[in-house]
Amino acid sequence: MDNGPRRPINKQRDTDVNLRVAALMGSNGQWDVNKLQLLFPENEVTRIFQMQIGDVADRDIWAYTPQGAYTVKSGYVLASKMKEAEAVRIMESAPGILELKRHIWTVPTIPKIRNFLWRAVSGALAVTERLNTRGLDLDTRCKVCKSAVETIEHVLFKCTMAQDAWSIVGLQPLPSQMHLSLLELLNMYLQKMSDETVPVLQRQAIPWILWTIWKNRNMLLYADTQESLIIQIQKAVEEANLWKELNTMQPTPTTVNGLNEETKKWDPPLPSYVKCNIHANWRNAKLHSGVSFIVRDQSGNVLHHARDANTFSPNRATAELRCLVWTLQSLKDLGYQDVVIGSHFREIVEAIKKPLEWPLFRMFLQKINTFCGMFRSVAFELETVSSNQIEREIAKSVLRDGRFQSYLALGGPAWLHQRILRDALLISS
Repeated sequence: MDNGPRRPINKQRDTDVNLRVAALMGSNGQWDVNKLQLLFPENEVTRIFQMQIGDVADRDIWAYTPQGAYTVKSGYVLASKMKEAEAVRIMESAPGILELKRHIWTVPTIPKIRNFLWRAVSGALAVTERLNTRGLDLDTRCKVCKSAVETIEHVLFKCTMAQDAWSIVGLQPLPSQMHLSLLELLNMYLQKMSDETVPVLQRQAIPWILWTIWKNRNMLLYADTQESLIIQIQKAVEEANLWKELNTMQPTPTTVNGLNEETKKWDPPLPSYVKCNIHANWRNAKLHSGVSFIVRDQSGNVLHHARDANTFSPNRATAELRCLVWTLQSLKDLGYQDVVIGSHFREIVEAIKKPLEWPLFRMFLQKINTFCGMFRSVAFELETVSSNQIEREIAKSVLRDGRFQSYLALGGPAWLHQRILRDALLISS
């Protein structure tokens, strides 16, 4: 669909801009096919033929309502959109705005604050200067300091309340910086986050300080309450520090109910165990799914591997669970007793951990539980995509190369020998 009304695309470079509908009609009162095909390309002719014409005179119509009649509401909507589009065009033409917007999504802070910063740069915060662009007639003076127009940069940096907040953390804008625009000020403060001359606690809290200034302004105007600004800034610094600590902690592999958390490389099983990595290559509900498993010992030597093609599965979770049922049955037939199943599909691990939360797949989970009871010991391990590459390649070959013939073989596939050897060598590294 077109975003707005437009003339049809013409075949000729020189066209009659005053061409009327009547000139394109034949003597029978219908569209003249020859004239249309002479002037317009085929797709436009098709669209024109879909327009019903009658024995009435040409006239201008309003293209922004379903009935073609002008309404005050549709006129206001169109005028508002045009004004907003012009404001956005002017703002986006400012140097560096696109780079700043891209940088905002990498700022080390919580998603809510990133979104707030992006809205600030886009001019999408409800300050009176921006609200008046929507046709409101508001007093633009700042309601806090009553000394300047309430713009976004004023609220966040130049208002007396904002300057008090920045001074508490020792980052108050210098008098020579007060003439800077919103983009320049935001860019300057975000750059301070990587400035090692600024204390860590202060620079990492900058996004939280901006968010606190905005929240405090809203509390003053709309809730008519105010908490001590010093306490609010202290909380912001503490939240920033806590977020930093939580997001720099190195995750350690843990085992819960026989389920190991994610690993970065292929890890061997314990002595006397074998590890079986599985994968289902599901593309969509209309295609077969390639499935595979590969069994290795504690040294990384391949004992067995298998490949098969499953019939249509409605979703990936179903394909993965069918693959697991097939794998467990095959391992039991091969006589294995102590096994570790590795998959990078997190939902499988979650479903086995908490089957009651996955009622849609209870039939598969019941089968899996029954098969697990036939082994002496079964554990499930969450892999990464990189540590599950070999079985992924085997499963992909079903659809990629049209290899729908199922098979079970001793050892590993020759075409993946180097990758298997590399995994084995990494065990001792």
